[in-house]
Amino acid sequence: MQKAQKHEFVKEFNSALKESEFLLVADYKGLNVSEISSLRNEIKSDSSSNFRVAKNTLAKRAIQGTNFSIVEKLFVGPTSVAYSNDPVSTSKVAVKFAKANEKFKILGGVMGDKELSSEDIKNLASLPTLEEIHAKIVGLLVANQTNIVSVLQKNQSNLIRVINENYNNK
Repeated sequence: MQKAQKHEFVKEFNSALKESEFLLVADYKGLNVSEISSLRNEIKSDSSSNFRVAKNTLAKRAIQGTNFSIVEKLFVGPTSVAYSNDPVSTSKVAVKFAKANEKFKILGGVMGDKELSSEDIKNLASLPTLEEIHAKIVGLLVANQTNIVSVLQKNQSNLIRVINENYNNK
């Protein structure tokens, strides 16, 4: 990479990171190109995440001026990063990939301005996604509306029965 290309890469990467809420750093030593490509495709397709493999010096420059600079110490050896605004989905994909590929090791990350350990990221991965939470809320709302309609219908039919009984008895 030429110096100008490196500068442009750092500038573009920094801009993308400033728009993200979550960063995951992982060691990919021992993975081949097809495995890394597979992970990249999974991360991009499963959520609104991005995945990059970059030289540590360039990645360290790119995280400067962001909340993610607190994990600069993790950039040792062959490291990759995944970043997004959806920490749960990104974590789910990375943890699932790490279980299937023992060479891929999650080192840590950052959510907002809080540093996360690899255990924290595994915990994030166990949470329901935003879509799952939305579906549960909609399900609860629909169930409550159905219950209300059922109660109202029962009360109306009971009221009609009472009126009919009173009318027939007269």
